[in-house]
This record gives sequence, structure tokens and C-alpha cells, in this order.
Amino acid sequence: MAYLLLMRFQSIKKKGRRERLFDAMVWMTIGGCTVETLSFLVDGKLFPGSIALSYILNSLCFILTCGVGFFWCLYVELRIYNSLNRKRIYFLFLPFLVDIMLCVMDLLGCNLLFAISEENIYSRGRFSFLNYGFLFFYFLYSIFIVDHSKKRSLHVQDFPTAYFVIPCILGTLIQGLMYGISLGWVAVAMAFLFVYLQLQSLNALTDSLSGLYNRRYLDNILEHLQRNLRRPVYGIMMDVNDFKKINDCFGHSAGDDAIRNIGKILSDSIPDCGIAIRYAGDEFIVLLSTESEEVVVDTIQKVQQNVERFNTLKKSGYQLSLSMGYERFDEETGDTEAFLLAIDKRMYEEKEKYYREQEKTAV
Repeated sequence: MAYLLLMRFQSIKKKGRRERLFDAMVWMTIGGCTVETLSFLVDGKLFPGSIALSYILNSLCFILTCGVGFFWCLYVELRIYNSLNRKRIYFLFLPFLVDIMLCVMDLLGCNLLFAISEENIYSRGRFSFLNYGFLFFYFLYSIFIVDHSKKRSLHVQDFPTAYFVIPCILGTLIQGLMYGISLGWVAVAMAFLFVYLQLQSLNALTDSLSGLYNRRYLDNILEHLQRNLRRPVYGIMMDVNDFKKINDCFGHSAGDDAIRNIGKILSDSIPDCGIAIRYAGDEFIVLLSTESEEVVVDTIQKVQQNVERFNTLKKSGYQLSLSMGYERFDEETGDTEAFLLAIDKRMYEEKEKYYREQEKTAV
């Protein structure tokens, strides 16, 4: 895990939410390995404060175990949707909160998850199975969210959930069924290494500045649409108004900051059935897998609302404005080039309206 952190430090200079979350899970794994090793070393040893130390070490071990599962689900959400759904966060946090409360109660001597005897010997409590249940819940949820995204949206690249879940399930089962053998944290450490290696191919499909998918991923989706279209798809083309002015007046670093903020705005605005892509420069595309044109209109309105909210907060000197146009993909012809030209034309129609309004305002 220390080596993994070193590799990430050398390869990732500027870290976003996903990178920080992944690093946090690696640190938790290092902490879990350390804490569990110490708990085995002090088990059955009597010295001043040994019993209190055993309670603390084992409580930390239970909390970190459940915490890694909780953080893993958040990470999967971020990797797929580039945003966190607040309702799902509260739902996911509940098992972790219960686990923390049980550990606190054990520190007070309730012996729910575990017990420490007067000889400082650890034993499982009558509710220790809950910790395993919470962990398996997080494993299954991460599998569900990936499957859900493939069915509801246009994701064509699998997130490597199995590389994390399978080693963790095996390690957890062995540790749960064979008392005294500790393989849980070893399995977690191996799983993160597997996931890191698999993520390198996914990173090639992500735009490093906006955090959205890139043009290469769009090409994969369009190729997939030509061959396997079984559901209606809408596309929204977006272009930043007066982007050159942002660069000229505030500098190119402000332009980069604007692209990052637009990436966050789009991620927070689109529904689960959609994906956002940085098409080129200051142009973006949102694809929505839906039969309802109303969903498309609502998405555009949500983007506009979040842009206005960003401008109202005045965290930066520049203002953001987007011209947007949408069109439905023609399932009969399957012509992706015509699809891109259509949404591009719709967007430029809106852009011309924007400039006409600017001219009227100036007069």
C-alpha cells in the first residue's frame, strides 16, 4: 500500500475528489493492517493498560473495515457519475454509523461486536456478524450501481468492481469462518492494487481537466450506438459563451478553472441515465438514454440553474454562460455523424441568439 501511494504521488500531480478518496481508502487499509497486527500482538498479554488498548485497537479495526466498504461505494459512484447523490450517501452512511455506535457501546463494556476478557483475550460478540453483513452489503451495492449504470445510461466500459469485490469476499469469508486466521486486510490491500492497475485503462478515457469522459470515450459510445442501439438516445451539445474573453481578461489559468467548474456543474446536473463528455476545447456533450424529451429539457434547465448559482456565488471573477442545443439520435439510420452535426447545428442556433441579445444590450 505504501508503494501504491508512492506510484500515485509520482503519476498524479493535481488530485480531484476521486483521487483523494482513493488515497483515503489506501491510508485506511494501511491503518487497518497496522491496527489488526497490533491487536494480535497484544492479545493475551497483560501489562498496564493492555485491556484498554485491546478495546481501542479492535474498535478501530471494526470501524476501519466498515469504513473502507462505505468509502468504496462512494468511490464507485464518483467514478461512474462523477458526482455523489445525496440521498444515496445518507442511505450508504447508515450501516457505517450503526457500526460506529456498536463499537462505542463495546468500549463501554456492552460486548456486542467483541469482548475482551480479564486475561486480555479477544472473543467475538453476539452481534459480530453485523460487521460482516455491513461489509457484504457494501460489496453488493457497488456491483449493483455498476449494473444499474449500464442498464440506465450509455456506459460501455465496465468499472473493475470485480477486481475489488472478489478478493475482499474471499478474504472476509476465510477470516469469518476460520477463527484466528486474518486475511481480510491482506485481501483488501491486494484488491486495491488490482483496481489501481485496471483503472489505468479507464483513465485514458477521462479528461484530466474537467473530470468528464473524453472524445475517445464518445467515439466508443457512438460505435456502440451504431451496432447495438436498443433504446432512444438524446444528445445535448454545449458551448461556453465568450470563453476567449475569459482567457484574454483573466488568463489561461482562469480558462482551465472554468473548464473544471463546468465539468462539476454538468456532473451535478445530469440524471443517472446520462453521461457528460468534454468534446473539444470549450465544447461539451451530454448523452441521455431516455424516451422522454421532458427529461432532456429538465436537464438543460438544471444545467442553467447551476450555472446561474455559480455566477451568483461569485467565487471567481468571470461569469459562465452556455449555449445548448439538443436532438434525438435517429435509431433507423444509426448515422452518428449526422447526429453530431444535428446537435451542433442546434447549439449554434442558440449561440447566435445569445450574440444577438448581447448586441441589443450593448446598443
